[in-house]
Amino acid sequence: MTVLSVYQTTAHRGTILTSPIYGEGAEMWLGDGYYFWQDKEFAMAWGFDKKCQEEGNIGKKFDVYTSELKFASFETDFIDTVFNKEDYEFFCGSIERFARNYSQRYGRKPTLEQFNNFTKDQKIWGTVKAIRFQDLPANDKKDFLHVKGFPYKKRIQIVVYDKLVIHNFKFYLQRKCSDL
Repeated sequence: MTVLSVYQTTAHRGTILTSPIYGEGAEMWLGDGYYFWQDKEFAMAWGFDKKCQEEGNIGKKFDVYTSELKFASFETDFIDTVFNKEDYEFFCGSIERFARNYSQRYGRKPTLEQFNNFTKDQKIWGTVKAIRFQDLPANDKKDFLHVKGFPYKKRIQIVVYDKLVIHNFKFYLQRKCSDL
């Protein structure tokens, strides 16, 4: 069994949550699911950068929760686009095939929403329970980039599609947006 310790950042909702928030909508990078951060520093940055700006944020605070993701078979339950070359190539190839076919058919690039609808309708990811992916830290003024102009750290997120892999979800900390 493979276990990953992760963090979820939410706008403060006036109470402590007992289960993770399910992210859904057109702006979700890999479709609807439970989104987690692999590293605490990026969970905190997400709170200050995004959750502090969210509509309905009670008291201008954000909460960070910890959880464990448990996979009986990491090879079949998990697509790891960050640390596994074959998974990364499969992931990129799937996206690029879809985009190429879409562009040929409609004469324009697809949107993220169109891609996510396609992957959901066509079950592109199969029965996978989660995907680990990354982007780059956005700017140099964050404490996690210690060399100006060099985004050397991976900002890693994990989207979980099967809630049964999520265990030990619990409150970790709360910050006021004014603490920045």
